[in-house]
Amino acid sequence: FPAFIIPDLSLVSFWEFPAFALLGIVSATMAIIFLRSISVATDIADKIPVPNYLKTAAAGLLVGVIALAYPEILGVGYEATDNALNGKYDLTILIALIAAKTAATAIALGGGFGGGVFSPSMFLGAMVGGAFGLIATAIFPDHSSGHSAYTLVGLGAVSGAVLGAPISTILIVFELTADYTLTIAVMMAVVIATVITQQIKGHSFFSWQLERRGIRVKGAR
Repeated sequence: FPAFIIPDLSLVSFWEFPAFALLGIVSATMAIIFLRSISVATDIADKIPVPNYLKTAAAGLLVGVIALAYPEILGVGYEATDNALNGKYDLTILIALIAAKTAATAIALGGGFGGGVFSPSMFLGAMVGGAFGLIATAIFPDHSSGHSAYTLVGLGAVSGAVLGAPISTILIVFELTADYTLTIAVMMAVVIATVITQQIKGHSFFSWQLERRGIRVKGAR
């Protein structure tokens, strides 16, 4: 059974491409904030002079407190991502989920939880894209493909920038939609988000993990 039920999407106007490019910049900002939050949480946890199991327990408690208000942040978040793709959240909820998921993921990883950032980055991308889409559609209703299209583009842009895997992310989104025109929009946003993130942060989540262990994978062009 597919992880996401994608609504029928199509590009309404090529005048939307500047909006998709702007979404790429917004997605890069989200990716940088997300990566920075994980780094800060990890550094803080490393400096606390208590056994690791107590750090993990404290992180679990904090995540649980956040989940009391926003249970959508728990688990891989596919249901919430699917809801965003199908327009079931308003702007307030989308922004709140962005903040809650960013905090919860940073706390969990900083506290020593087992897990990665693949699903959280898709979650955040969908929420960012959905919020951007609601605003763009309200401003230019006649030239918008709908917030679902922006949600999908944002999903690809943020996750591609965080993971450092733009080509794979573009192909994943294309597999979900099988829409060539919309895939061009995804390519634009993913490339912009990835380049900006790499220029500012200098690494993806995985290369950052390796660098913390003293392994540098950067080489010549």
